[in-house]
Amino acid sequence: MKERKVLRALVLALAMSFTLGLGYSEAAEYCPDNFVFLIDQSGSMYMHFAERPQFGPDPLKKMTAAKQLAMDINSMIPQANYKAAPWTAALQLFAPVNDPYAAGAYDRARMAKAVESIKDSQPIFDRLTPMGPGIMALDPVLGQMRGNTAVVLLSDGMANLGPDPVGEARAIYSKYPSTCIHIISLADKTDKRGMEILAEIKKLNNCSIMAEGLTLLADKGALEKFVRDVFCAPRKEMPKEEVFILRGIQFDFDKYDIKPEYRVILDEAVDALKKRPEIKVVIEGHTDSIGSAAYNQKLSERRAGAVFDYFVQKGIKSSRLDSVGYGKERPKAANTKPDGSDNPEGRAINRRVELKVVR
Repeated sequence: MKERKVLRALVLALAMSFTLGLGYSEAAEYCPDNFVFLIDQSGSMYMHFAERPQFGPDPLKKMTAAKQLAMDINSMIPQANYKAAPWTAALQLFAPVNDPYAAGAYDRARMAKAVESIKDSQPIFDRLTPMGPGIMALDPVLGQMRGNTAVVLLSDGMANLGPDPVGEARAIYSKYPSTCIHIISLADKTDKRGMEILAEIKKLNNCSIMAEGLTLLADKGALEKFVRDVFCAPRKEMPKEEVFILRGIQFDFDKYDIKPEYRVILDEAVDALKKRPEIKVVIEGHTDSIGSAAYNQKLSERRAGAVFDYFVQKGIKSSRLDSVGYGKERPKAANTKPDGSDNPEGRAINRRVELKVVR
């Protein structure tokens, strides 16, 4: 009797989860409280673009483009952010690392002077690019900031010294999840590796915006849009995967039929689905570890199919449902104990069905 009460409580929790929503946000915004210019000053940034566009009388250097873009963006930033509070800002360089504008209250004129202080020329050769460590050097800067922080990375993506920059960016996101790294690419079209690195960093977070530096220099409207988007960018959040484990719906060993005593649990799920007709569900079947992979794969598919059929019989449209089996590949509990002996409780948990909610 006690076990039945526990199972019913689990099902009620399932129904409430359906009713209370799925964690989607259709109109969420990523608006920063702080921002950081992160500018690459490695040797390759002091080379001319391969396309050799003119900037004044001379071919354009990547660093010249980076400085001009940082100056232009600085001139467009609202003096106060969307909360009508002063920005906290920083300018960080890497290869080598230094901070012409240490983290602190934003002052437009002082930031302009900091950008202007970046060297117009430096040696090109024998200066490798530690882009990964340059990104990780953000750590102490971000540690001084509170709230959302927009990082504007200006780089050609070249990385040939130290840890992987994509991995370091991932580590920054892990430690500072309220950070968003936006990218202005100064990579040559012929530099596929540099472009790939920047694109991979962009993919790490759906808030991130990536733009071509030469495009922003040539098109004031594009630059204005970039500034608007970065400093209060609308962001549609990725759907959060909701997983509901019907632990009450367990199966006897080597069986996939639904026992009569478990129908009340499935009926609760049916009611929840009927209240939310926009929801679609993937029904996943699982097994314990006994038996071959091929046999358990088929058994898991039959278990998922049994729940699928039950839902359809109760009036849930089949177009809202999908079923899949994972065999014994995704256990929720240990099938054996640490000493190698059988774990019947763990195996029972693994003989389960899960519902994953999708739009």
